[in-house]
Amino acid sequence: MGTLTAILIVAAGLAQAQAGDEPEGLPEAESLRGAEIAPAEDVLEALELAPLLEPIEAEPAPAAERWLKYPAGTVLYVDASSLGLRTGPKRDAILVHYMPNETRVVTMDDVIDSVPETIGSREGHWIFVRQGQHEGYVFDGYLARVRPSMNDSIDWICEPGKRVGPITSKTTLEEMMSFFGESNVRDALIPQGDGKTVRGTVIFSEDPERRLFIEWKYHNVSPSAVIVEGKRWRTTKGFGVGSRLSEIVKANEGPISFAGFGWDYAGYIMSWRGGALEADHPLRDTISLFLAPEQPYLPSDFEALQGDREFSSEQPESTKLNLHVKAMTILLNE
Repeated sequence: MGTLTAILIVAAGLAQAQAGDEPEGLPEAESLRGAEIAPAEDVLEALELAPLLEPIEAEPAPAAERWLKYPAGTVLYVDASSLGLRTGPKRDAILVHYMPNETRVVTMDDVIDSVPETIGSREGHWIFVRQGQHEGYVFDGYLARVRPSMNDSIDWICEPGKRVGPITSKTTLEEMMSFFGESNVRDALIPQGDGKTVRGTVIFSEDPERRLFIEWKYHNVSPSAVIVEGKRWRTTKGFGVGSRLSEIVKANEGPISFAGFGWDYAGYIMSWRGGALEADHPLRDTISLFLAPEQPYLPSDFEALQGDREFSSEQPESTKLNLHVKAMTILLNE
């Protein structure tokens, strides 16, 4: 199986979910290629994640309480001018000390069942953390998974064939940890279809707005493709995961064509049809995109766009299905 074919199969697995699919447990090998393909969020659950530099079969961290967003050991950063660390899970508990913006804290196990609270304009919970030599409670509405300054240092732009943010075909794993923070970069087994997986890397695994999956040409040395799942990332033409078909057509300055639904490559954008995106977003060589419908829509409109055939964005059903970008893969060639 060629690299591009493998990438397309993964992207298809992320793209083809239909409304109402409820896969039981991990997807079977056939489900990664057939009509019953798991939604992107369920495919993510199928990935075996483990801390870097540890065996891929390492036991997962103990499950946290339902209200707790972060397993013990999660690294977070203060996203406020200053934030109080306190002896108890309430705003009038004794203050341990104030932590300035971007202070690093590490979550710890706790036995207290926190309840949601709103402080200022932020909603969150009180969580138990360690900060340097101190331990105490902090309100997580003012914490972030990445350093707030990272939003300024990374442009979140995908240049097809060239880069995804700071990631290029020459970026090493060590450099990724420097860019994104060591705690945000983890090993992952990425499904490839036919029950096969390839060892790769996931960045921001717990953050659906920024999440990326890396496939390597040479493991941990030379990335070959980036599967973009986070909606924060956008191409140089301003579209990405979650973008509507109308946005793609506008960027292309003309209609596009895509594969029908109900087969392996459902919703795959097949051609820019001579539009503006031909120049810097060449399909298959630098970028792969998959469309998916979104309710509400009529079953008859969905049935009109079925099968291994090419359909046009100009067809009325294309608009009625509320098509949007479900998956995007950037190939790195330079």
